[in-house]
Amino acid sequence: MGDRGIDGIVRFPISSANDVGKVIVSVKGGNLNPAMVRDLAGTVDAQKAAMGVLIANQAITKGMTEAAQMTGSYVHPLTGNSYPKVQLVTVGDLIAGRSPRMPTAFMPYLQAAKFVPDHPTLPGLG
Repeated sequence: MGDRGIDGIVRFPISSANDVGKVIVSVKGGNLNPAMVRDLAGTVDAQKAAMGVLIANQAITKGMTEAAQMTGSYVHPLTGNSYPKVQLVTVGDLIAGRSPRMPTAFMPYLQAAKFVPDHPTLPGLG
């Protein structure tokens, strides 16, 4: 079974710890075309995501930009900030420090609690 165009998911808080929004990330190479943008928009809708970001390894075409503009915008319910629903960035953009506009994401990792044994250390084992 394929990944349905999903190469990553960015999660962000909406109103509480249990109310989480998501951004679908899709990475594309090869012959880029507007159908890739429309596919991502369909995946965003099907997955009930707030937004989608397409990362391309080469220049974005005019047709892709037009297709992305047709998807509308996402408005964050707490902040009222508006973001393009589907955004296009290149690998070069990311390397140059230009990233997609989106709500502040949760940290991509969790830190495990330090393990503390419930018994004293055995003699000679430190």
